[in-house]
Amino acid sequence: MGKNNFDFLRFAFALVVVFSHIIDLSLAPSLQFLKPFFDTHISVTGFFIISGCLISASYLRSTSLSSYFEKRARRLLPAYILVIVMSVLVFSILSTLSFVDYFSSKQLYSYLLSNLFFVNFIQPCLPGVFADNAYCAVNGALWTIKVELGFYLVLPLIIYGLKRVKHKLVYLLCLYVLGLVYQYGLTYAMQLWPAKIAVLTTLQHQLPAYLSYFISGIILFQYGSFLKQKQLVLGAIATLVFVIEYMAGLEILRPLAMAVLIGNIAFGFSSLHNFGKHGDISYGIYIIHFPLIQCVVSLGFFQHYNPMAMFIGIILVVLVLGFLSWQFVESRFIQRKNLQLT
Repeated sequence: MGKNNFDFLRFAFALVVVFSHIIDLSLAPSLQFLKPFFDTHISVTGFFIISGCLISASYLRSTSLSSYFEKRARRLLPAYILVIVMSVLVFSILSTLSFVDYFSSKQLYSYLLSNLFFVNFIQPCLPGVFADNAYCAVNGALWTIKVELGFYLVLPLIIYGLKRVKHKLVYLLCLYVLGLVYQYGLTYAMQLWPAKIAVLTTLQHQLPAYLSYFISGIILFQYGSFLKQKQLVLGAIATLVFVIEYMAGLEILRPLAMAVLIGNIAFGFSSLHNFGKHGDISYGIYIIHFPLIQCVVSLGFFQHYNPMAMFIGIILVVLVLGFLSWQFVESRFIQRKNLQLT
């Protein structure tokens, strides 16, 4: 795939998610003016596009199916498991329950099991933890990891079909449309059955949700060379499509438009090619930031101290923790040569 700026893009998307969650979880009035500038939906869907592109490359360069899954497990699981377990242990201090009641609570073990098995919507909260926060969820950002894992599992089937069809773009676009049908079908169902909106909203965050974005990433991988040749023209069209659909609240051609724009940034701006040479801390940032924000909110720091100072402080701490996660956990399980494929 050559030199690219995917490390930079993932870092930028992760920071946008952190910024937005600080604003939303803190409920600090003085920070709300920033909310329109940070859209987590763009960041999350951007992550899925990048995954579709890079994980396709990872799969095709793997020597076997087991090698592919081993690489994915090494990249995803160590830091994820550590965050789940450390949350259970550390937040026992903040629980309103006694240590005995906390560690004997069924809710705790439900949290532990549901999160370790990527079904965090079953039990997002720990007993007595963050009960006075706007949301009791310990790590509300982890739902995307479940979707990402689902894409890891189905990618070999997608590539298997891709290798055996004559019209590869048509095949990928059919899968793309399938994702749109699922997304808009659930949206329509919410209008028909408003009493079921909680269940339907949960389904919106399960596979094949966001499939159109992941497929757009695969299309970017397949036709990246064509994009480089027509960068200016396709970039202009994609920008127009993205702006129109974003303003209209549509996501019909937006995934493809985003893939083109991400590709233009990823394959341009050579000054950013070495952004991740000291490590990819975006994953650590993403899975660590939410519990940290919740902790700061629970301790009342946003009420007792300057919210903007807390905003900056959280970002700095998250960056440090992301670096430590990379340095002492993530990098120990993967080889540097595989990073650009994660």
